[in-house]
Amino acid sequence: MLREIALGDEKTVDLALAHDVDRIELNTNLSVGGLTPPEQLITYALDAARDRGIPVVVMVRPRAGDFVYSYAEVEEMLQTLKKLRGLGVKYVTFGAVTAEGRLDRETMLKLIEAAQPMQVIFHMAFDDIVTECQEQAMQWLYNYHVMRILTHGGPITADIEETLPHLKWLCEMAPDGLTILPGGGVNYQNAEAISQVLAVDELHGSKIIDTTNTILA
Repeated sequence: MLREIALGDEKTVDLALAHDVDRIELNTNLSVGGLTPPEQLITYALDAARDRGIPVVVMVRPRAGDFVYSYAEVEEMLQTLKKLRGLGVKYVTFGAVTAEGRLDRETMLKLIEAAQPMQVIFHMAFDDIVTECQEQAMQWLYNYHVMRILTHGGPITADIEETLPHLKWLCEMAPDGLTILPGGGVNYQNAEAISQVLAVDELHGSKIIDTTNTILA
């Protein structure tokens, strides 16, 4: 099973790599769901992960709260993508939704185009899309070469056991070639069971590895 860890500081980068994590999602301010990390943390994580061949996905999110962005915020995200490309980032994650709870195709198209040739992941903004529009949103994202969708399968306040049925539906309805990455409440204790229930081989969580008794050299 591939384990992706969400993290937001240099110490956790080192812990994750010491525990042979498979992929890193790099943020700052995890307490609000993750924001764009500072350049110093990005370069640290890229350098640390490069020797081990571990992919680093960088969050592009200018503020906490919803994923309905103003013109100025979109411009900030476009500049962030330009900077990340210059730093050698290969994977980025972002998402934009309209006030009506639909995929913001106009904004997403701008961001996807600006991200090239970096590969794009749509993050948990997906859970703000109304259920009846999610299948169509998955198809659109697939058509525009988004490689993966990170989703809790419902409101992040809901326990993941409650959202498993919808996660299973998303996995079944996703186009072939688009990975559904369950997250939010996944940890090293329940990951294996969730993987079996959903028949997935990739999971995401900030506590996907057990670092309880780890001492770094």
